[in-house]
Amino acid sequence: MFTGSIEDRLKIRERFDSYSDAVSRIALDDYLRCWTDDPIRLGTGGEFRGVDQLRAHWDGIWRAIETMAFVTQIGAIEIDGQDARTRSYCQETLRFRNGQTQQLVGAYADELKRVDGEWLFNKRTYRIHIATP
Repeated sequence: MFTGSIEDRLKIRERFDSYSDAVSRIALDDYLRCWTDDPIRLGTGGEFRGVDQLRAHWDGIWRAIETMAFVTQIGAIEIDGQDARTRSYCQETLRFRNGQTQQLVGAYADELKRVDGEWLFNKRTYRIHIATP
């Protein structure tokens, strides 16, 4: 389901694109700019609350992974005032520092907030659907 103004839905889609781009470029500062000041990330990989925990999670991922391609497909955007809920799917191809690769297909259930005119992730809940060795 898609609700809300086209302008807001476009801004939310651009947030997803910015997030995917930051992950694929290994750009921590750009990744953190996708989140509110009080972020929550739940699901596969653990539970992380606050910017400092997100930063620590990021650092842990990139100690093991050399590079990643991260692509997102949005399944739903529902806007209610200054809040939005979304559902999306991602495909990740990971190359680990030991030379191995892995492909993942996952799903996110998200809550976003409009902050100073920008849509930012406040809560992301992730689960893996498919993992190939």
